[in-house]
Amino acid sequence: MNVIAIDFDGSAASYPDKVNELFEDKRNLIVIHTARSRTIRDQTEKELEKLGIHYHVLVMDKLRADVYIDDKNAGGLRWK
Repeated sequence: MNVIAIDFDGSAASYPDKVNELFEDKRNLIVIHTARSRTIRDQTEKELEKLGIHYHVLVMDKLRADVYIDDKNAGGLRWK
């Protein structure tokens, strides 16, 4: 199974058809993540529904940072 984490604002919200295309592939688990506070989770879920975005998991309050470094970040920053 491929776990695909997609940021909500600016990514999933801008390309709902792309998210849904990934969702349709049963090998994918779609995680929508956002830096939005948990206090507006209901509002965020309603926005996802209004945009017609299909997903498996919604993660609120993601870690806020200017740079993310991860050994599994395909195509991302590589340590020398």
